[in-house]
Amino acid sequence: MLYDNPEALLICAFKHDVAMCDPDPGTTAPRQYDCRPGCANTVRTDGHALLLRERADELDELADRLPPPLARRLQTNAARLRATADAHDSTAQTAEALS
Repeated sequence: MLYDNPEALLICAFKHDVAMCDPDPGTTAPRQYDCRPGCANTVRTDGHALLLRERADELDELADRLPPPLARRLQTNAARLRATADAHDSTAQTAEALS
């Protein structure tokens, strides 16, 4: 079962035994509010990667107007989002290749 999580910019291909969101025993759905980087259930589309980059750009623009300590934190988050998008791009497979 696939679960779209637009807030986390990903799709969860939920498998209870590898879920990092710590679902209750016997649960058949993820805790979508608790998505974690590195979870094996994470699936992203090219559209998600694009949205990650757009969000990173927004954070950088906001950082330009904030004091240095806050700006650095936002810039770090923006870099993390871009790295996630880059990782998607470097490992992405077409639907045809997966079938």
